[in-house]
Amino acid sequence: MYKKASFAVLIVATIILVGSGCVFGQVLNIAIPQDPDSFDPVKTVAAATGEIAFNIYEGLVKATPLGEVEGALASHWTVDETGTIYTFYLRHALFHDGTKVQEEDVAFSLNRARDPEVAVRASELDMIEDVNVVDEGIEIRLSEPNGAFIYSLSEVYASIVPAHAGDLSRKPVGTGPYYLDEWTPNQQLALRRFDHHWSGETPYFEEANFLLIPDENSMVLNLKAGRVDLIPRLEVGVLHQVERDPDIEVLSVPMNLVQVFSINNARAPFDDLRVRKALALGVNRPEILIGAAWGLGTMLDSALSPAMAGFYNDSLAEVNPYDPAKAKELLKDAGQENLKLTLTLPANYPLHVQTGELVAEQWKALGIEVDLQIVEWGTWLERVYTQRDYDVSVIGLAGRLDPHAILVRYTTDSSRNFFNFSNERYDALIDLGIKTVGRERREVYLEAQAILAEELPGIFIMDPPQLAAMKKGIQGFKNYPTYVVDVASLYR
Repeated sequence: MYKKASFAVLIVATIILVGSGCVFGQVLNIAIPQDPDSFDPVKTVAAATGEIAFNIYEGLVKATPLGEVEGALASHWTVDETGTIYTFYLRHALFHDGTKVQEEDVAFSLNRARDPEVAVRASELDMIEDVNVVDEGIEIRLSEPNGAFIYSLSEVYASIVPAHAGDLSRKPVGTGPYYLDEWTPNQQLALRRFDHHWSGETPYFEEANFLLIPDENSMVLNLKAGRVDLIPRLEVGVLHQVERDPDIEVLSVPMNLVQVFSINNARAPFDDLRVRKALALGVNRPEILIGAAWGLGTMLDSALSPAMAGFYNDSLAEVNPYDPAKAKELLKDAGQENLKLTLTLPANYPLHVQTGELVAEQWKALGIEVDLQIVEWGTWLERVYTQRDYDVSVIGLAGRLDPHAILVRYTTDSSRNFFNFSNERYDALIDLGIKTVGRERREVYLEAQAILAEELPGIFIMDPPQLAAMKKGIQGFKNYPTYVVDVASLYR
């Protein structure tokens, strides 16, 4: 929670509590590896943007560290007996430009977020039939009951913005505890405390600077030198540089992230399951875990992380065991004994680069010729994610609060299905899962994960650990099952 303070107490704390170390108005410097892609909540696709935007934007509800949702701009809501009509009631809140949040702003934001002509992830809200202002509330009518709907409202694309807002991509206007004061591309983003947040609570740090430092060794040097206070996602390859430093504290928490080798299922010869299976059987996961992640993290056989214990399928370990002899047989059966492929790696994620380099060597042992291409993040997003112009790549897919939000990306028509994977039974299961509850829903998602393991849109590798490295004295760090940094919870 934020450090509470009335106006009078805040003045006293600022003036006389220097000796106690409890000084409001301090600056927090946070190291991140790359720029956001866009702060327009309906146009961003990069998890790194959501990491910062969590502090700027809010929706009707928000995620909690326990993976649940609680009211944000909505003080409360009701659901009718059919499970299809939600009515949300707003609390008094102000946008960063000083205007009051109105029901019309909510309707505008959500309708914009589900407009495929505007929003890149409009399909995430395709369960909504209409959004209307009614009796000082917001009525959202669904086409049918939807188990993931309330969780989807906590996502960045469902952020509430003023209907009169201009270019949100560079000048976001939200209601969060911080606002974007300045953005110098490839250098830093300066967030300032918003002193009129609806909660009435005052974050400890007046300013939070997100410093763009692409190289993990440079991040560590800046942390040791005091120019950086927090590295929220320390690469495991540099852990040894800080783990014995008495002035630095390292927290290891579950990341709820799925590292996966995506395979372009629409491109020959990868449209042949035998080829995809050979690639999977040629991957030695324990070797990768040690070589790329220093033995930390959790090996995966599924598209979900064990962090989602209620839905994770833990019976898939024997579906794609390391078996290079069988892999060679499959390549021979497919007529691909001289297979050549291009492996595209995102330069700004050392873990993925190291993992890719290790797997490339494992595949070369099968007789596969691997051309490694290490590209900048913007190039990766455009070429691999948007254009789907690649053979094989590796990336981490950030965890979500509900399994549907993760598994729906593998459905045939999903805009996020850069695997080009298509399976009728899988599509039917995902459609069914969203309409069911309780144990039945769990069974649906267990089968869906089994299909992904067997049909291989990609090869699931690990859930890496999230290592947060910070200067001694920084307190209040909260771990979420989503990709965020909660600046408002931090203090020293």
